[in-house]
Amino acid sequence: ALAEIPAFGRLLRGGILVQREREYVTAARVGGSSGPRVLVRHILPNAADPLIVQVAVSLTVAVFIEGAMSFLGVGVRPPEPTLGSVLSQSMPYLAQAPHFAAGPLITVTALVLGLSLIAEALNREVRR
Repeated sequence: ALAEIPAFGRLLRGGILVQREREYVTAARVGGSSGPRVLVRHILPNAADPLIVQVAVSLTVAVFIEGAMSFLGVGVRPPEPTLGSVLSQSMPYLAQAPHFAAGPLITVTALVLGLSLIAEALNREVRR
């Protein structure tokens, strides 16, 4: 999470720089709104769209990394059930009962695919 802070900061700064040059911001300032009010009511809501897309992308990556790390045994410790650890524990039984691995595999795939589709839809909506 800490590694993502610079990316979110750059996105927010870029969005603010673009939005502060818009006509509605100038109109709000001319209309007598204070700087903080213009920032909170006008600039930040319009600059937040790319951040929402970045959150969806970051969640997708986080789910994938957590599953991979738990599968390899370097993630969450075994008493805690995670999709990666459940998949790792089902590997010895793969020849006898392949359906044991199907649950975690389908869940991870559906979760990552779903979050990716949400991020893509949000990205298309922001670009309009």
